[in-house]
Amino acid sequence: MKSSRIVLMMAGLLTLSVSAALAQPPAQQKPTEAQVREAAALTRAQLQSDRQAVVAANMPLSGEQAAAFWPVYREYRNALAAQGDRLTNLILAYSKNYEAMTDQQATQMLDEWLSIKQQEFKIKADWAPKFRQVAPSKLVTRFYQIENKLDTIVMLDLVANIPLVK
Repeated sequence: MKSSRIVLMMAGLLTLSVSAALAQPPAQQKPTEAQVREAAALTRAQLQSDRQAVVAANMPLSGEQAAAFWPVYREYRNALAAQGDRLTNLILAYSKNYEAMTDQQATQMLDEWLSIKQQEFKIKADWAPKFRQVAPSKLVTRFYQIENKLDTIVMLDLVANIPLVK
């Protein structure tokens, strides 16, 4: 029960972090692309820190398991970082074009989004055996459940703040 409250609390922090990064400034203060990228980078760094705290609070690892798990976890998150960069770039491109998007732009953006999702899935699948080398399968399954929940929370917040193409 206690770990459920921790997950909910951290999920709230994750959602607030994502919302703050995506909040629209007043029209007269439209940020530059560099400012948006800087804010996105800071938010992603905070999200990563929050994510690791949630994982740590919900993974009952022994001292030996933790010593083996955390280096693998950090490498795994680094492997996923490039997909986060691609998604940030896609969202920035979309924000410039969603009101007057051409069919060609729509095709390119959808194809890029599908490619990002496919690569994320491949990375997650490729890393499962590496996690199984450092933790029992039940803990690895628990870890992937936690990751899925955190990914879902972040995506829910993103989709709530990204308008549909016109």
